[in-house]
Amino acid sequence: MLTKSNVGRFTLVPVLFVMTLFLMLSVMSVSVIIAGSGVYQKISDNMEKNYDRRVTFSYLTTKIRQNDSGGNIYVEEKNGVKMLAIKETDGEDEYVTYIYYYDPTPEDKGNDDGDIREIFLGLDKDGKTIDFDLSDGEEIIKSQGFEFELLSDRIKIDLTDENGDLQSTQIVLRSQG
Repeated sequence: MLTKSNVGRFTLVPVLFVMTLFLMLSVMSVSVIIAGSGVYQKISDNMEKNYDRRVTFSYLTTKIRQNDSGGNIYVEEKNGVKMLAIKETDGEDEYVTYIYYYDPTPEDKGNDDGDIREIFLGLDKDGKTIDFDLSDGEEIIKSQGFEFELLSDRIKIDLTDENGDLQSTQIVLRSQG
């Protein structure tokens, strides 16, 4: 029962209880926000990596299918590197796009500073290209590896992303097989 003697008084216990409850609620809220941001960052990073791989495979598939006729897709070795060659004809002029794996420090095994590159070059009357340096190509995607195999009716492509995750695809060639 409230009387005049205890109405105006307050004690330290209720104040400490409310402050402790507020502090606990604040700490839990901050920890949930921090945990959520970590999960969001991981999901965002995975989505970006998957997007990059899908776009790369889509780009390669489109590039191959656009020029898939009469032996325009072949494998060639240049500067000691196996390259996927895609020949194109524009009127009387012929061009070739080389797609290859470039590692600036091949002696450092297990590094992650390589990438898949392409270079677009004109062919002379003998079907030869100018000499070029591997670093001249345009970077398509960061990678730890890129391997391909030209089979009788398809191309098998293995791409190892910069985190070491391997993804493969096969592109059916309509002009062969």
